[in-house]
Amino acid sequence: MPELRGVQATQDVKDEWIRAYELYLEAPGVPYDKKKDRTERIEYVAQQMNLRRKQAKRRIRNYEAWQR
Repeated sequence: MPELRGVQATQDVKDEWIRAYELYLEAPGVPYDKKKDRTERIEYVAQQMNLRRKQAKRRIRNYEAWQR
């Protein structure tokens, strides 16, 4: 049910997801290796937002699921 995605999340949380995803898109990656590319981008987001890698990964995954 796409209309129910992100209903429980507050606007502050959604803003954090959006910021994390924007950083993810601007991050330098590894163009020839899909897995390393994602890992490097997540690492960049974690550094920029002062988070652990797992927290950054969760925010990106939540954003992607919310936009699906």
